[in-house]
Amino acid sequence: MNKKKIALIINIIMLLVEIFAIGKSIFVDKDFSLSYYTFDSNIIALISSLLFIIFYKKDMELVKDVRFVATSCLTVTFLVVIFVLCPMYDFNYKLLMFTDNFLIFHTIVPILTIFSYIALEDRSSKNYLCLVFTIIYSVILLGMNILCLIEGPYPFLMVRNQSPLTTLLWGVIIIGGSYVIGMGLNFLNKKIKGAK
Repeated sequence: MNKKKIALIINIIMLLVEIFAIGKSIFVDKDFSLSYYTFDSNIIALISSLLFIIFYKKDMELVKDVRFVATSCLTVTFLVVIFVLCPMYDFNYKLLMFTDNFLIFHTIVPILTIFSYIALEDRSSKNYLCLVFTIIYSVILLGMNILCLIEGPYPFLMVRNQSPLTTLLWGVIIIGGSYVIGMGLNFLNKKIKGAK
């Protein structure tokens, strides 16, 4: 079985588990908000897997680009959960990575999409795309926090409870980290799959 067929199988699995988890969040848990980067990145992942499946036999830049955005966002989600959120919540990795929908949103789908993108799929040539969604999300959520329309939802977005310098530092870390992550994903793809 060639790499693209394995990627197809992985994308089908991701699509199915995303439909299940997002559907459960909306209709069963009644706990679904677009203010959460996790939910947004998983919606992008669902769309990217659907596009990959539909256009599996075609070599489309759009599919590569959307898969790159989804993989970059999910890698940010994965790393933020491990290195920021879990430590902030008493190092409760079991809760945030292996419980209920968190198992899918924070662990299974990020790991599958990272593996599929770097080892099996053709990479996007547009490195800047790794920043687009994260910047849009950050600007909207920071604006809503400043205008008192929302609080958080993540501790580092609670600008009314921290100094401007702290907010700036978090912004640099998140945006800069997103760029490094995106470049790293394409670097690993190039090393593993070879230049194309």
